[in-house]
Amino acid sequence: MKKERIPFLYNVLLPNFGIKILSLVGAILVWLVIINIDDPYRTKTFQVSVETINENVLTSVNKVFEITSGEIASVRVSGKRSVIDKLDATDIRATADLSHLSSVNAVTIKPSLRKKLSSDVSLECSDVLKVSLENMATKQLKITVVTEGTTADGYSVGECAAKPNIIRVSGGESTIRQIETVKVFLNVDGVSEDFNSRLEPIAFDDNDKAVTSSTLSFSDTKIRVRARILENKTVPVRIDITGTPADGYEYVETECLPAEIEVAGSAKRLANISEVKIPIDVGGLTDSSSALEQTINIHDYLKMDGITVPEEYETISVKITIERKLTRQIEVMFQDIQYTNLDKNMVAGIEEAGQSVLLTLSGRESVIKDLQESTLTAYIDCQNRGEGIYPLLVQMDLKDNCEILDPPKLHVKISKGTDHKDSVTGGSNTSTTPPPVANTKRPENTEVPASGATPEATPTVSPMEEE
Repeated sequence: MKKERIPFLYNVLLPNFGIKILSLVGAILVWLVIINIDDPYRTKTFQVSVETINENVLTSVNKVFEITSGEIASVRVSGKRSVIDKLDATDIRATADLSHLSSVNAVTIKPSLRKKLSSDVSLECSDVLKVSLENMATKQLKITVVTEGTTADGYSVGECAAKPNIIRVSGGESTIRQIETVKVFLNVDGVSEDFNSRLEPIAFDDNDKAVTSSTLSFSDTKIRVRARILENKTVPVRIDITGTPADGYEYVETECLPAEIEVAGSAKRLANISEVKIPIDVGGLTDSSSALEQTINIHDYLKMDGITVPEEYETISVKITIERKLTRQIEVMFQDIQYTNLDKNMVAGIEEAGQSVLLTLSGRESVIKDLQESTLTAYIDCQNRGEGIYPLLVQMDLKDNCEILDPPKLHVKISKGTDHKDSVTGGSNTSTTPPPVANTKRPENTEVPASGATPEATPTVSPMEEE
């Protein structure tokens, strides 16, 4: 049987053997051509972020590094198109081993695939990673909570507590030297109740500019902040003036801006506050004293536990007005003096030599300068006066904060109208309701006739003569 197979194989294979070999080679070449046309071999370049490994080699010698170049590497990947086309940059890893740093602080970048493929590919990268080295430094800083946004109407932000409230910042010496504060930013927009939040710390320099560096690290990457939200209440600010200005000056008024402020706290705490009282001593001040304008910190006068003041109301501006006191003399003609409160059927006249009297008015500068003599009315009060001659005060209806210094007295003769009609001199003798009584330094504005005078009959001797 075996002998029979050999002639068969011989008869099949050996005839035209060269042609058969050529046909086989041709078939293989055709197959290769078909394969390469349908799924050709290609190369594609990817931009890949470089990862550093073995950083502990540097930290163990108290060093930190910062990448100066080569942070992004160009990686060339070669292989079948069907494989290459399915790759992207995330499938490729580029690493720089810092334990292999050269004397010029450079290290080659090695690419690799992150996943297994159905076909072999080759990866090439000629880039290098360069770094700068610096001594490591550490600083501990208190965390500052900065609120952003606006709370709901009628509410404000109270205490914001950070945990931890102290954080350790590490990095290169040059970076750590720049850092002055560490802040977290809390969004309170529209809130009306207490809440918690986890926030990332950010380092700032003394110009309030954020400090960034690849060497920078925090002992805590998240800071827990608890915010307390308080109710608001509007209360007036009352300025309590004490003391007396310098001689020759008078206190006028105090302007306070704002006149009302908002305070915040729990409803129970707010029920105990109705105003903020600020005492100010004007003792010895003049109209040119520097203390006439002050900026006052509300916290100095609002010392109640659990009550806070929103930032915009923490200070108020106070302006105190003090004016000089001036005197001014006004001549009043006898004929222009009126008589008030005369009994019915009585007339009055001035029994003095001359035709006028000089009044000295005193008051603050703005009032004295604005007085119009034509609008002033001098009068003598004849209330409860019967017939006789009386030394009575000359008065005048003046504005507030203005007075007659040492009001003069004129001798006024009061008599029945029928008996004194032709002899009386002076101004109007009609009995009218008196104008407002002027401020004077004397509490008494009249003198009672001496005892023995009979008001119902014309006396032959005046009360003045009896004195």
